[in-house]
Amino acid sequence: MMFIRRTAHGAIVALAFAAILATSIGSSRAAELKKVSLALGSTSFAWFSIFVAHGAGFFEDEGLDVDIISVGANQTPVAAILSGGADIAGIGVQAAFAARDKKQPVKLLAPVAQAYTSTMFIRKDTAKKLGISRSSPLEERVKALKGLNLATTAIGAGPHLMYKFLFAKYGGGLNADKDATVVPVGNSHATLAAMSKGVVDVSAFSPPVPQKAIADGYAETLIDFINGDVPETLGMVYTALAISEKKLNDDPEMLAAFLRALDKGGKLAHSDKKRAGEAARKFMKGLDSGLYDEAVDAIIGSVPKSVEMPTDGLEKYMNILKGGGYKYTVDFDDLVINDFVKKSLAAK
Repeated sequence: MMFIRRTAHGAIVALAFAAILATSIGSSRAAELKKVSLALGSTSFAWFSIFVAHGAGFFEDEGLDVDIISVGANQTPVAAILSGGADIAGIGVQAAFAARDKKQPVKLLAPVAQAYTSTMFIRKDTAKKLGISRSSPLEERVKALKGLNLATTAIGAGPHLMYKFLFAKYGGGLNADKDATVVPVGNSHATLAAMSKGVVDVSAFSPPVPQKAIADGYAETLIDFINGDVPETLGMVYTALAISEKKLNDDPEMLAAFLRALDKGGKLAHSDKKRAGEAARKFMKGLDSGLYDEAVDAIIGSVPKSVEMPTDGLEKYMNILKGGGYKYTVDFDDLVINDFVKKSLAAK
């Protein structure tokens, strides 16, 4: 009996020691990780490869503790990196063009979405009345938008820009601001409410917003940009990561590690969609599983296969902006840092 009691006691001591050791190792590991702040303006599938890299532990594997912070309404992601409030920012590439046009010291680190990530969807009753569907010629679909209420998050935001481009390119002389009513609705919840009540006829949003409207039975896809309905948007860099010139000079090792982790996230998205979806799931916990899977299917085509920045993709977006009436003077060779990216990946 004495032997048994001593053995049990020893087991308890051993377990306690193991627990202390594990805690110590975990604390030591956490202390070793370099803190990195990443500013995003939204939780959107447009940042899918970042969420995959984070959820799969690729940043930790590279020695980084990445804290994703939401940028408040009183600051933009670009302002956050220029002020030192964040190390890296996820931005729409238009914001980088605008910053460089103003001679601000911003650099593009890597592409995040290499397609316009929004799907344009229309109320079913409106589509039926107009006699159009996604299978209609693109010119017919665009011309049918004349006189409709078109939702955008804000005037000048991505959907508004795309309406302007489509009307100018495929509308036969139509002007989105004159020949339709562009309605600044706001966020996804407001957009879905306005669409379901018939306040707006058409909207454009990243997944899973279109999928939700379609699942609820009142909408259908009109234009799928990710899957090639608009040739001019194929391969364009729509969202990217930006840094300040100071951060590039002061912290190159951290940025190199971040790039390697992000590259792994993008490659996982293309090689194992199921695992990638599981890794990113913690950022979309409140989303219905079916809708989440549909959104992952929809966004995969926009995920870059490399973290090198394709300047032709930037040129495509610049042309879209010009078609929408925006003009920026930007030297792409000065904006991108592909030599640094290549060296970072080679240092695996």
